[in-house]
Amino acid sequence: MLRRPAGPSQEGRSVGGLIEDLLGQLGHFIDQKLNLLRLELEHNLALLVRHLLVLVIGGAIATLGLVLVAVALAFWVAGLLGSTSTGFALTGLVFLALGGIIVGVCMRRGVDPSRRHALQRTAEGLRKDVQWLSNGR
Repeated sequence: MLRRPAGPSQEGRSVGGLIEDLLGQLGHFIDQKLNLLRLELEHNLALLVRHLLVLVIGGAIATLGLVLVAVALAFWVAGLLGSTSTGFALTGLVFLALGGIIVGVCMRRGVDPSRRHALQRTAEGLRKDVQWLSNGR
């Protein structure tokens, strides 16, 4: 909030004094804005850390659950086949195939359109730079 100077009336002040007051108030205003920015950044960073922590803990619990399901599936398959090692191997191969399918689908999709446009602009800029360098020499 801007403050009014507590000095004499405005009529008897010089231009230099008014400019000095204005600069003082501007400095105070900028200081307040920087403090507000710092507080907002601290709040957003704390919120980000909190959400990241929840995500990491949730991911660890989900990974543990997936491992337990995989082991249970391996033992179930082993009971059907009569061999523990075969059950684990078959379950591992199924998970490996699923991972390969997911990677293959992601590779086929390629780069998403928003990134593709940025990559095209970058490549075009590099071509212009190469052309400029070759013509400049």
